[in-house]
Amino acid sequence: MSTPPPALKARDLVVAYDGKIAVDGVDLALDPGSFTVILGPNASGKSTVLRTLARVLTPESGKVLFDGRLLREYGSKELARRMGLLPQDAIAPEGMRVADLVSRGRYPHHSALQRWTSADDEATRHALAATNTADLAERYVDQLSGGQRQRVWVALLLAQQTPVLLLDEPTTFLDIAHQYELLDILKELNRQGKTVVAVLHDLNQAARYADTLILMRDGRVIATGSPSEIITADRVSAVFGIDAVVIPDPVTQTPMVVRR
Repeated sequence: MSTPPPALKARDLVVAYDGKIAVDGVDLALDPGSFTVILGPNASGKSTVLRTLARVLTPESGKVLFDGRLLREYGSKELARRMGLLPQDAIAPEGMRVADLVSRGRYPHHSALQRWTSADDEATRHALAATNTADLAERYVDQLSGGQRQRVWVALLLAQQTPVLLLDEPTTFLDIAHQYELLDILKELNRQGKTVVAVLHDLNQAARYADTLILMRDGRVIATGSPSEIITADRVSAVFGIDAVVIPDPVTQTPMVVRR
């Protein structure tokens, strides 16, 4: 049996802002069904890479392949049926109910003349249930807490029914309880077969939830591998400037960074 192509693959990717190189020569390959976290200090190029993988940004050079096909060859709706993105700055229209926002995830599955179907109802209900937001369905999004809103946005992605989910710093501004709640949801979706790619800042959370880490600095990929391969005291010091020890997490046995 032939090996399936990587879900996402980038080769010699160069991305620039205002004439300045933000990502320089990045190569990566993400396996179908993997949970990958992109790590690095501020301005290392993490979000730029993710947004380029989602075709929000166009590279200066290099290429991105999605399921073995050039990303630029996909039509907008076709891509939206296969890849969902949660950006950092997701904002719902004022006065929108949760159920209405989540139902917008069904847009890629509709043509101009196609009406709402029972399949759309089922997809929306399933997305609300999977993210523990069904009890919020009739509430207005702008009245929710930060943690509730993030779960609602993930529900919208699920309603799209895409095999790949990209999330740009989804835990930012959430309190610690809501951070773990959201990461638990993403891990469960990954166990169900979704390919998850997220930008995170917390090294210990990344090591606990991801099976693959991509470490970036100054617009380049420094290392790629499992958490045990990537999270070492020397590398944490070199990339993040932290004098730390790395010990096994007492619960998961994954690497845990403790500052000296």
